[in-house]
Amino acid sequence: MRMKKTLRLATILSAGLMISQPLYAAESSERFVFVGYGDVKYESADVAGTDAFSARFVPIFLLSLNDKMHVEAELEVGLNADGETETELEYADIHYFLNDNTTITAGKFLLPFGQFSANWHPSWINRSIWTPGIYGAHGSSQAMDPMLPILSDVGVAAQQVYQVGSAKVFLDVFMTNGPRSEAEHDEEEVDDDHDIALARLFSPAASIDLDADEDEHGEAFPEVEFEATSSDNNSNKAFGGRIAVALLPSIEIGTSYYQGAYDENGQLDIKANGVDINLISTHAILRGEYIRTETDAFVERDHEDVIDSFSRNGWFLQGTFFIGHVFDGLGSTEIVIEHAQTKKVEEAERWMVGVNYWLDPRSVIKVGYEDTDVVDGPDDKRFAVQFSYGF
Repeated sequence: MRMKKTLRLATILSAGLMISQPLYAAESSERFVFVGYGDVKYESADVAGTDAFSARFVPIFLLSLNDKMHVEAELEVGLNADGETETELEYADIHYFLNDNTTITAGKFLLPFGQFSANWHPSWINRSIWTPGIYGAHGSSQAMDPMLPILSDVGVAAQQVYQVGSAKVFLDVFMTNGPRSEAEHDEEEVDDDHDIALARLFSPAASIDLDADEDEHGEAFPEVEFEATSSDNNSNKAFGGRIAVALLPSIEIGTSYYQGAYDENGQLDIKANGVDINLISTHAILRGEYIRTETDAFVERDHEDVIDSFSRNGWFLQGTFFIGHVFDGLGSTEIVIEHAQTKKVEEAERWMVGVNYWLDPRSVIKVGYEDTDVVDGPDDKRFAVQFSYGF
């Protein structure tokens, strides 16, 4: 059934080798399929001073218009700190299948940059309770200033799959509205270092320009916002893509690119390059990504404004070990260890360790602890327990 093509094969594989039955219990042969995921979490965080429960529900709707066109949409429903229900459109797009190997996509979609954003950010697929440190928080806060958020935008994309011997080659390209300068939006005034830390924790998609971050030369680091909108602040479009080689189900290695003008005149670009790896063996999963960004900005040189480029880089590596495969008495238990670093601006380092226990192939209880060392800011330690489920 073509409906299955809207769910990437890599996503299903990333859910883990211990899963032996269909991952989406709601899958059917009808035109409409209702799937999704959700989670309930208790978290205690030092810097934010929080100690609370949270919950969210994320339904995904899949609709087959005909054999050539399929529609998909995802909503995230959760509660904010004031008890108000917040709903966000994660993506809503239509796929047109030119043939078995070529797909055209239009609408709001998850950009094919790296593997985490498009393939395994759902909480029941991500082995950690938290989003990797180089990405913006998704359903939680984080102390590290991220390289990029989970990228989604409005535009068009195409995917081509090639069979090369025993390997598959995935080629994704996209064009979207693109980023914009955060300076165009109202910013909250913040009085002290503690409030600065809180602001960054709860506004992770792009750091807030308070006493603007500086690079190694003392220049203010430009602020860019990646929130998807139905408008564009300039006439330029963001573009990019990803190419990956996979020997399924054991290994997939990819490289990604993103570029978009973010100022109103279309003169200042942000560029991002990434490399990702996903290794799956009988007893372990190893995942990781490296990202480097170059952000243009106007700086004063010899009493003239010229365009200069500011760079950052960061990476994470996550290992999952199925200890239940080795010790029968532990059942479906796994240990997760993750390390992340960001460099040059807002340097930070994070270690995370967790223990997961699968109640069934789609329900998992996760217990985790993370320790984040921020070079020019308050360090953070946090503990969390999460129940995640897919359906």
